[in-house]
Amino acid sequence: MRYVLACGLWLAACNLAVATGGVAGEFLNYAIAPRSLGMGKAFTALADDVQACYFNPAGLYQLNAQEVLMAHSQLYGARLEYVGWALPTRSAGTFGVSLLNFGSEGIDSRTPENLRQETYFFMENAFVAAYAYNPWQYLGFGGSLKLISKNLAVYSGVGLGADVSALLTLPRPFSFGLVLQNVIQPSLTLLDSAERYPRSLRAGAAVRLVNDRVRLDADIVVTDFTSNSRRSFSPHGGIEFEVLPDVLIPRVGLDANELSFGLGVHQQWGKMAVGADYAFLLHYQSGYTLAPTHKVGVFLNFAGYRVWIDAQPAVFRPRPEDKQNVLWMDIRLMTRSSVKRWQILIKNQYGEVVRTLAGWDTPQLRMTWDGLDDVGRLVADGHYYYDIVVIDQRGRPLQFSGSLTDVRTSGPRGRLEIRPQNQ
Repeated sequence: MRYVLACGLWLAACNLAVATGGVAGEFLNYAIAPRSLGMGKAFTALADDVQACYFNPAGLYQLNAQEVLMAHSQLYGARLEYVGWALPTRSAGTFGVSLLNFGSEGIDSRTPENLRQETYFFMENAFVAAYAYNPWQYLGFGGSLKLISKNLAVYSGVGLGADVSALLTLPRPFSFGLVLQNVIQPSLTLLDSAERYPRSLRAGAAVRLVNDRVRLDADIVVTDFTSNSRRSFSPHGGIEFEVLPDVLIPRVGLDANELSFGLGVHQQWGKMAVGADYAFLLHYQSGYTLAPTHKVGVFLNFAGYRVWIDAQPAVFRPRPEDKQNVLWMDIRLMTRSSVKRWQILIKNQYGEVVRTLAGWDTPQLRMTWDGLDDVGRLVADGHYYYDIVVIDQRGRPLQFSGSLTDVRTSGPRGRLEIRPQNQ
């Protein structure tokens, strides 16, 4: 049985070793959702969704809404499943939980005499509870507790670990993340085979460009940095670009083993957003002899802290002489703390700002627009959009962009008929 156990551990580790490094607990250092996988597994300095529980718990402080993420990753002879949930609060920080399952079934089993036995399974699970708090606007700290379980055939083991991290979002548009993984090192024993997860250091730098539509992240992971003989370095890098803001997001990434491509399709409605992500990974380190792998995931944002505008009528026919004929704009606002300042930009179909509204303290929940621009001229016909930004007393921004109204000042198209007259 010890022979079977040793071989089983080796085979199970090889499933992930092909894609990563094969050290104990490497499934906690691989990446778990198509967004980060499509960016070359680089996410430490972004960490702006529920994946922060996995990559950098400090990044959870950036979330304004509750978020649920589910993802499936196909590996080489194995699979990785993930589900995560994050909950921001008004003053107590942000909490997150994640559940990971890495495993394979139907593994071939043989005796030392090479006689076939019943197949068995290998499974490694991690329950992660994370927390983040930002005492200052641009700096957050976080940590996570990890309960690890491992199963191999009839054998099992349990271990406990912990990570600590920080995220700095200065100077704009840069951000920097640092994570010390396995400060408390999980230690698991199956029968008499023991393993201890090595300490790892993950550092990342990111930059946001083109009004935050382009995001680049580069990470370096130093595994077992306390040991000179076993220390290893793993670089990661990736980029995502919003072709259609908040709607269509392609990605490209690269690490020491794989070249990755990804695509995200998102849709937002006021206080809710849904989306699906896909990643396609090519294992160039094997000379592309290993088959490409596919990753899929879906997410849901809901409730939480948001701001948006509901406007009516849908078709607005402004008449400056009629002061009662206005566009009604209802401000929907949910902030963590009281508002410090706000701004609304009304834009035409070409993205040009035609009207600016701004102020201090909480905005009026119902505002009006008379169809005039900032210098008092009637705007041209066409479709109009809005950008709204609200900053709370701790400097945390809420923003949203959406459709406002159609402006139609001309009447219905007529027909001019010319009739010849008799001389």
